[in-house]
Amino acid sequence: MLLVDPIDSQEPFSDQPNNCSDTEMNRTMQLNFQNQGFGYRISSSIDGSSELIAQPNIYSVIGHLLSPNVPTSLCQTRQVHAQLLKTYLFDNPRYNTKLLSLYAACQRISDAKTLIRSLINPDIFSFTTLIYSSSKFNDFKNTLSLFSQMLSNGLFPDVHVLPSVIKACTGLLSSKIGKQVHGYSLSFGLFLDPFIGSSLVHLYVKCDELDCAYKVFHTMTERDVQSWSALAAGYARKGDVVNAKKVFNEVRNLEFEPNSVSWNGMIAGFNQSGCFLDAVLMFQQMHSLGFKSDGTNISSVLPAIGNLGILVMGIQIHNHVMKMGYVVDKCIVSALINMYGKCGCSLEMSRVFEEMRQVDVGACNALIAGLSRHGLVSEALEVFKGFRGQQIELNVVSWTSVIACCSQHGKDIEALDLFREMQVTGVKPNSVTIPCMLPACGNIAALTYGKAAHCFSLKAGISNDVYVGSALIDMYANCGRIQIARCCFDRMPLHNLVCWNVILGAYAMHGKGKEALEIFAWMQRSGQKPDSVSFTSLLSACSQSGLTEEGRNYFENMYVDHGIEARLEHYACIVSLLGRAGKLDEAYSMIEKMPFEPDACVWGALLSSCRLHHNTSLGELAAHKLFELEPSNPGNYILLSNIYASKGKWKKVDEVRDIMRDKGLKKNPGCSWIEVKNKVHMLLAGDKSLPQMAQIMDKLNEYSMEMKKSGYFPDTDYVLQDVEDQEKEHILCGHSEKLAVVFGILNTNKGSPLRVTKNLRICRDCHAVIKFISRFERREISVRDTNRYHHFKDGDCSCGDYW
Repeated sequence: MLLVDPIDSQEPFSDQPNNCSDTEMNRTMQLNFQNQGFGYRISSSIDGSSELIAQPNIYSVIGHLLSPNVPTSLCQTRQVHAQLLKTYLFDNPRYNTKLLSLYAACQRISDAKTLIRSLINPDIFSFTTLIYSSSKFNDFKNTLSLFSQMLSNGLFPDVHVLPSVIKACTGLLSSKIGKQVHGYSLSFGLFLDPFIGSSLVHLYVKCDELDCAYKVFHTMTERDVQSWSALAAGYARKGDVVNAKKVFNEVRNLEFEPNSVSWNGMIAGFNQSGCFLDAVLMFQQMHSLGFKSDGTNISSVLPAIGNLGILVMGIQIHNHVMKMGYVVDKCIVSALINMYGKCGCSLEMSRVFEEMRQVDVGACNALIAGLSRHGLVSEALEVFKGFRGQQIELNVVSWTSVIACCSQHGKDIEALDLFREMQVTGVKPNSVTIPCMLPACGNIAALTYGKAAHCFSLKAGISNDVYVGSALIDMYANCGRIQIARCCFDRMPLHNLVCWNVILGAYAMHGKGKEALEIFAWMQRSGQKPDSVSFTSLLSACSQSGLTEEGRNYFENMYVDHGIEARLEHYACIVSLLGRAGKLDEAYSMIEKMPFEPDACVWGALLSSCRLHHNTSLGELAAHKLFELEPSNPGNYILLSNIYASKGKWKKVDEVRDIMRDKGLKKNPGCSWIEVKNKVHMLLAGDKSLPQMAQIMDKLNEYSMEMKKSGYFPDTDYVLQDVEDQEKEHILCGHSEKLAVVFGILNTNKGSPLRVTKNLRICRDCHAVIKFISRFERREISVRDTNRYHHFKDGDCSCGDYW
């Protein structure tokens, strides 16, 4: 008996349930059956009476219908079944075995199982017929159920049964049952059969138990190229280069040589496991030994070449493809487009697409992905719209690619519009689409759209997917709902490293350092090993919350306790941590002691801290380093200008402005987003074209008067123009986050919370004004800048004025 309970599910091939007894089924069978070759008709009524109109030898008629080469329909099979019962031939093993095979051929496994249960003493041939047929039609659950039933009848398996049963275990990826079947083969001395050995090798390879597959292969008396190829490819797919090549090279000692399947399995396996160089080397070895390439191995090696960026070899294979006439192969064309895209050759990529004789959706997807990879968002959108205009039937991959393209390159509103349009056209999003779309919701705090995507994932049953779940956590955190983000995290059935890092990053963004430390401790208790990303989020959380000593300890013990060497991003975090705490000299000393050259992130962290603490000397040093590393980044020039302006050094401010003008650089305009009545509104700093601009300015003046009554005056250090104080106050009123907050107050109900997202860091004056507004209007206001979240309530901010 099988140790695992037999699986007996509802028969997928049945068109109606079979809940009557065997006798009733046979008695109610209507027969009206003509065979022109024998010229007879047999009729049977429901009450069981019958009339024989023509009487040839009924035994020869049934024998003829049960002969191997006579096609029989389901109706005829049931008629034969009924006639066998009426003529008392039913107990003949030859007839009932053939009848079982007829039911199986009609894919009526449920009828066949009913029949075999009615037999008094079914033999092994009866079960063999059904087990083989159910396995042939990939009805694997019934295959195992029949095998268990066969053992229950005291019948022992033979070499004809076990390969079908092992195939069923392979199809269900059930190595547990497969090992029991393996044990049967050993117990009954059937293991030496080559078909059983080969089937077991394929089973263990499919179930990723390669050590077992290796042992079975080396105990086989007759090894075949199929088993050997499967074993070598299995190691390649797992990324085990040493064992893959070891098994592949063993072919020298075997009585066969590699075929196309062998080479294709190795090349595709190495490519799938990320061993791109080994895939390319295997392709070269294949050619050097005189084996011809085909569409499969070319399609497998081109992605590897693209990932390695070996453009010269890619061009060689392209020429080979044209020479061999493979340009009509859609898979190869898609792989060529993908390869050129990864190698940064957008022109060649487009040319390959244009030379296609028949446009294929796979090539369309490759072209969109290639354009997206190079940040050519407008071109990708134009190409996508062109495909739709040509009535090309785009699939979920097409839509997901263009949504991801927009989401990753700042076209967030376009991404949301495409997601809505995708559903209108009837294309159903999947577990890849949702994580690609949710960042767009988080980028502009479009909470309504994010909630809609969450509801869709719940209805579609994909909310427990770790990538969907991680994207939901990130979206809610970016939209200011850290509590909901935590609920999503807690409800996930499984947490992988991505989930832990996302929730760590969420607490860091909201300045909740202590909570981040608790999550990190929980992560370690659960057995999850942190990586470099985990420590980046952890150090960032300490920096945002002023946990200087805690952050310093984690940085110093990162390698000692976890074996993770500090990278550039970790040094940027520790420089920011020290700099925010006013330890600028110590931060600069840390930079000088770095084991590698500091990058723009490290110097940028120091410059931002110098701006915060008005340190001109170190600020100038950091700025000039950044001018060398990022000569076209206007933000670095603006930060230095801010430092000079805070010290009243207007001549220096003008010098920086002149440098920017000479380089053709312009300050990135401040921009804020706010969602009001399920619509996302974008407000630009100083934009006077807003329909409610007059009302907004009146409201800001009202706040200014009330603030001055309480002793507050505007912080004009953030105005880079040398103008009168009144003009500076007017300039401060045009900051986009202030405009967004007042716009929200004018267009929402009293007391309702507001969420604002800004593309730059919030200035100290705006921070003070929004604190006042939150108390004056009795509103909760969340503002997310490029650095973190600020939650304003009752005149206080969650950052504690430390940012």
